[in-house]
Amino acid sequence: MSSGPMDSTPRDQQLAERLRQAVRSQEAPPELAVKIRQRLDEERRAGRSGFGLAMVWLPAAAALVISIAAGIVYQQGHLRLTAGQRESFMSSMLVKVSTAMRPGLDDHLHCSVYGKVPHTIPPLAQAVKDLPPQFAEVLTVVQQQAPQSFQLYSAHLCTRHGRKFVHFQLKSNSKLLSVIITRRNVEESFVRDQIVPELKEHGVALYEARAARFQLAAIETKDYLAYVVSDLGSEENRNLMLAMAPGIQSVLRRLES
Repeated sequence: MSSGPMDSTPRDQQLAERLRQAVRSQEAPPELAVKIRQRLDEERRAGRSGFGLAMVWLPAAAALVISIAAGIVYQQGHLRLTAGQRESFMSSMLVKVSTAMRPGLDDHLHCSVYGKVPHTIPPLAQAVKDLPPQFAEVLTVVQQQAPQSFQLYSAHLCTRHGRKFVHFQLKSNSKLLSVIITRRNVEESFVRDQIVPELKEHGVALYEARAARFQLAAIETKDYLAYVVSDLGSEENRNLMLAMAPGIQSVLRRLES
């Protein structure tokens, strides 16, 4: 017997399962249930039922799922966008976090997520050639504390909207991790904004935020802000900053003195 159009192959089943898992991992928009109920009510009022209703509804449902999936992909920042669309997406992420968190998230999005990520990790000497020498000790901290699966592909001084950042970039397959340091502007202070730290441990006040898939952990000194921004889970991202914070603070306080 030949396979009909409704028969599914093992590959089809695998793809369907991946789609189900992706959908389960996302929070459905609240208007989705309303749209589905409205469409079903319209079809019932038109006198359709059973198989006829299903055949009319399925194409519309498929189109709706595709539309929702595209929205989710956009919200997660995966699409190849124009420069204007990238700026719009980044702005939509920045409003999700506090003022003092925004510099780190902005630089991570601009320089890592939408920057050039090499397929092959360059030699260390090449990766760090643009790192200011006063931050060499931070490089050691990053190398010692980063998860084993992550590899450093760049450590450099970059500029975004006229602001300078020291940026350590790491990758593990498709995951990205940034350690970012920048001078603190007057209006950027977790303490001034009375934001309660996620925890205080060994003299470190650590602040956290999340914007879509981007997890942030930050510390503040007199003149600087330092961030860990990644695709990791909140606990792993937090523990990474806790491990790096003493070494980073030591370097920054020396620069401040």
